Amino acid sequence: MENKCTDINNLLEKLSLEDLSGYEFVDYWDADTTALGLKKGNVLIYISAYDYYKTNSYDIIIEELETGAILKSEDNRSYDELINDIQFFLK
Repeated sequence: MENKCTDINNLLEKLSLEDLSGYEFVDYWDADTTALGLKKGNVLIYISAYDYYKTNSYDIIIEELETGAILKSEDNRSYDELINDIQFFLK
């Protein structure tokens, strides 16, 4: 994605190699160069790479689109933890 930081673009490359299906990348945060979204059905997964260069981790918020209800919110997730979170909610 052109308007995203290197850390997000690197994450996009890594995610493309994972066995995730039926999701689409969304970018509801044009001004936030450290954010990326995955959407499947009524579930939106917001991933932030803010401070990735310092922490080597991601922040994630998973919400229900229709209601905005937060299903999960975690900070400082490793890549493997992030993938587990994504797979659980995109199944």
